[in-house]
Amino acid sequence: MYLEHGQIRYGILIDPFGLEIYEYLAGKTTLKDQYQITDPKYVEPAAVFLDLFLERIKMRTIAVYAAKGGVGKTTLAVNIAFELAKQGKRVLVVDLDDQANASLSLGVNYAEAFDKATNLKQIDEILSAFEGRVEVIDFLRYCKNDGFVAQNYILVSPLNRYLSHGGKLHVLPSSFRTKAGQIADLSIKHKLLNVGLQKLTGDYDYVIIDTPPSQHDFIANSLYAAQYVLIPAQMEYLSFYGIIHPLDFAKDIRQDTDGKRAQILGIVPMMVGGTKLNNAIEDLVKDKFKTIPVFPGIKQSTVIGQASHKRLPLAIYAEQHKPAQAVAQQLATLTNQLIEKIDLLESKTGV
Repeated sequence: MYLEHGQIRYGILIDPFGLEIYEYLAGKTTLKDQYQITDPKYVEPAAVFLDLFLERIKMRTIAVYAAKGGVGKTTLAVNIAFELAKQGKRVLVVDLDDQANASLSLGVNYAEAFDKATNLKQIDEILSAFEGRVEVIDFLRYCKNDGFVAQNYILVSPLNRYLSHGGKLHVLPSSFRTKAGQIADLSIKHKLLNVGLQKLTGDYDYVIIDTPPSQHDFIANSLYAAQYVLIPAQMEYLSFYGIIHPLDFAKDIRQDTDGKRAQILGIVPMMVGGTKLNNAIEDLVKDKFKTIPVFPGIKQSTVIGQASHKRLPLAIYAEQHKPAQAVAQQLATLTNQLIEKIDLLESKTGV
């Protein structure tokens, strides 16, 4: 009753001789795990049991946020998500951008049907299909309703056929329907994504949020839901100024959540060409934002656009196109560095 009325996913019953962990999901409460205590005076084994259970259900949320469009934000989000899934992680990509490029890249937005369409009637039929499905805007609108089942809004990416070791890649998709005005009339409209994602705790190891460059309410939703924020930026003057707004916005969210949300992981230089301007701007960024890590950059390359056109992550595209291997390795290395950074942060805070 406590879990149901509190709309809480997990609860623990404790007595001197045992622990029982229950899950409330889709209107049902089930026993998920239990531990028998042989000596109530010796609590260390019980603490280890709880630590292991919490590790199993831990869900890390990362928003990829850039205030300026065209900096490789979606490329970064999609490829990091795939690299994590390739390592056996359960990954959900949340597409909050009405351009829906992440949804297209992950194969859940009728891209192949669009490619095959030969007349306006066929295109109109495809567009009509979006009206008949649930997606991220519906997830936000209905996440507080009784009987809301978060899993009903999620699609399986066809890229799962490339995965093994238990990895999975799912998508909470968007489309042209993803407009902030659709949630303008709702209470706590800035925190709806977090409300919905909390009902998926235990289902995913990582949630990667592809944010829009504008639409304030959606950006706020992204940052209130994200434990961590990653900022992609080109090393050019305009992009440099585009870093300031995400940092300021994230700072406000951190203050409002007592430091529980929107911690900056770092800045990722994108489309790096190795020019004197690139190098000078990167040095300026490091000098201006001394406390913010700057990860090794992702080199500018035509293979990124080619892989995107094929709707393939660089790791898969590189298996058949040798020139893509260098960039694919950069993204794989970056993903490992992000995991190490998060592990370090959590070891310091005891999360």
